[in-house]
Amino acid sequence: MTATLSSPAAGSSVAAPAAPHLREDLLTPRFYTTQIAKAARTDLEPQRPAFDAMLAEMEADYNRDHFDRKAQLDRLRDLSPEEKEAYESYLVRSCVSEFSGFLLFKELSRRLFQAQRPEMGRLFQLMARDEARHAGFLNRALVAEGIEIDLPSLSTKRPITWFPLSWVLYSVFLSEKIGYWRYILIDRHLKAHPDSNFAPLFDFFEPWCQDENRHGDIFNMLIRCWPALRQGLRGKLLSRFFLWSVFLTHSLTVCERGEFYRILGMDPEAFDAEVMRQTNRTARRAFPWVFDLESGGYIALRDRLVACFQEMGVARRQGDGPLRQIGLRLRFGGLLWQQFWQPMVRAEAG
Repeated sequence: MTATLSSPAAGSSVAAPAAPHLREDLLTPRFYTTQIAKAARTDLEPQRPAFDAMLAEMEADYNRDHFDRKAQLDRLRDLSPEEKEAYESYLVRSCVSEFSGFLLFKELSRRLFQAQRPEMGRLFQLMARDEARHAGFLNRALVAEGIEIDLPSLSTKRPITWFPLSWVLYSVFLSEKIGYWRYILIDRHLKAHPDSNFAPLFDFFEPWCQDENRHGDIFNMLIRCWPALRQGLRGKLLSRFFLWSVFLTHSLTVCERGEFYRILGMDPEAFDAEVMRQTNRTARRAFPWVFDLESGGYIALRDRLVACFQEMGVARRQGDGPLRQIGLRLRFGGLLWQQFWQPMVRAEAG
């Protein structure tokens, strides 16, 4: 956001249908489909110069030689059991997310070719290529940990979520751009603190993030091919909903499961806030409205939401009474409502 999986390391006994560390909750990566027939009706002509430039850039495949399939991805140092679990959880979730992107782009490519839109089909085919490389690297790092996930099998056992095309355009743009900022900020941190770099996988994050950035630019162009998506109340509501939902998922994932970032020597809350700020600024190029994150109200509500989410988890694990659990859910819902309606500002024109 994949590839054939290698054999498991000796002693591994992970069942193919299940992915370890992949809990079934609102933070679990999903598989998606959309209105492919509508996507085939995309009018590229208003964005023809941008489309041609992006297709040429994807064909050039600047990262072809960066993802060395023979590179060793074993960890460089031992981790405690808790740290090892956090690292493996990060790998599993990231691998499934990348494979989800691969499946979506591959299906779009196949159907667009069938609909006689070869240029669009080729563009999605090339994006699927990138997602496959990413998932393949993550899978190799998992195999080094003694874990094998049968991703093709997993994709047939997990439900497919249907989204309208407008939702896919907005959400994939954001997921690619937030992915860019996640990878580049981790890369910058580890270059400044090399002693915290405990796995060769992280050395590939710089070229990796450039793929994410290109994919985001492609979806920005596709959004502009449908001008009504950026206009009036519809544009504002789409901007609000997808910025809020993507930021919420990111915050809960990073802050509620922050051990991985602490292993890297990073503060999870500070990392999450910086990723949101940078992604919000980047979204100004594609969305008509973005959140006002500089006032501090949005981030303060993030802290309260994460704390409440953690309390809900503790209450559930401890088997607290229904009144306690219902009260926490109501409080969580109220905080969600407050954050959703935080102030927005108009994005830059263009």
